[in-house]
Amino acid sequence: MAQETKCLTSGAHFHIRVSSDMDSVSVDVILPKGTLEGVDESEADLISRLVHNQLELVLRPYFEKKHKVKKRATLKLI
Repeated sequence: MAQETKCLTSGAHFHIRVSSDMDSVSVDVILPKGTLEGVDESEADLISRLVHNQLELVLRPYFEKKHKVKKRATLKLI
């Protein structure tokens, strides 16, 4: 079970949807205005990879339980 922790992203609004019917997890985070001001393409790519890595840590137990995945995960930037 996840531990309750101190908020490190004050003002961010997290919208997280988990659907067992569709086998999907979606995350949308609305940040305070100006939070990403000045972020260039290479930094945006870094943010995307860091978010991807953290979500893999969260989802990994479900894959280990049901799927023995050997293929590398892919990252889609939008």
